[in-house]
Amino acid sequence: MIKLRTHIISLTAVFLALGIGLVLGSTFLDRTFVDALDAQVKSLNGRLEDRTAEVKSLNAVLDQEALTDAAIQTAHLERLLAGRLADTEVVVVANRGVDAEQVARTIEVLQAADAEIPAVLWLTDQWNANDPKRVATIAAGLGIDETDDPQQVIAAAAGQLASALAGPMPTKADPVTTTGVTTATAPDAAVTTSTIAPTPDPEEVLGQLADVDLVEPEAAPSGDLAAPAPEALILYITGEGSELNPKTAYVPVASALVATNPGRVLLAETRATRSLAELAGDAKAPARGSSLTTVRDLNSLAGQVSTLDGLETPVGKLAAVAALVELGEGKTGSYGLAKGVDSVLPEVGG
Repeated sequence: MIKLRTHIISLTAVFLALGIGLVLGSTFLDRTFVDALDAQVKSLNGRLEDRTAEVKSLNAVLDQEALTDAAIQTAHLERLLAGRLADTEVVVVANRGVDAEQVARTIEVLQAADAEIPAVLWLTDQWNANDPKRVATIAAGLGIDETDDPQQVIAAAAGQLASALAGPMPTKADPVTTTGVTTATAPDAAVTTSTIAPTPDPEEVLGQLADVDLVEPEAAPSGDLAAPAPEALILYITGEGSELNPKTAYVPVASALVATNPGRVLLAETRATRSLAELAGDAKAPARGSSLTTVRDLNSLAGQVSTLDGLETPVGKLAAVAALVELGEGKTGSYGLAKGVDSVLPEVGG
């Protein structure tokens, strides 16, 4: 049983604690905590004002870019580009998985620039060649010597594709007479006769690549698939969604195209179509130029190929035409909005 004395002592302790708390709270502790909290609130307000100003600035930039894109769209790229690629053949190569609408729109822009497009080729995921049986089928279908190394088969197939896109080569089927001497005073010189074997027909090679499912030809805008001319330019499109392994498939194909056709290849990146606001808020969107990083870093391709990121934008398509025009003039460069490029787009002459 609780005694009255104990109850009184307990109540006295409670009231004493309350009294001490009130005294401390109204003096030392109150001033200390209030000052600290006030400083934190002021700091947070300052940071919030800074972020608000940054958001307004970014929104202004987005609005300006949106207006720029809209202006280019309404101005019709066709009128701006007419005649830029007249008398120029451009072969379009694209990796399956990239935005097909962007590829189709790019082809329309090339046509607006009066380019002739003899072939549109889609490269399939079979270039990844992960299955040994699949690799053996590719090697047999393309006449490649048997090998246990899938990368050798892919490299050889890439070489065949690159050679086919180099266009038909001059051939001689007539006997060619050669001698072992160079003077006209050697009537007894030994004479040998040899025949130069004709090079494979480009259309036949493309057909073989299609038979083993490495290539899916698409009817060219002007009609059926045709072999390109030897001086034809090549636009190779990769980017977000590409089904080709970046290192084991894309790089070998791109390298072979450039090695066989130096100064005639534009490697372009396209991303999924997003509004600028969506792009700003999409943390999963790949970094601009990420699909081209590996080839842009290859010293062996330096000065022999042009690269472009941002093909999905109107400015990017304008830059693609300008870069192809520049290739026709014997110049190369790196363009787009990624870090380290030469400029947004090449200089466009009159």
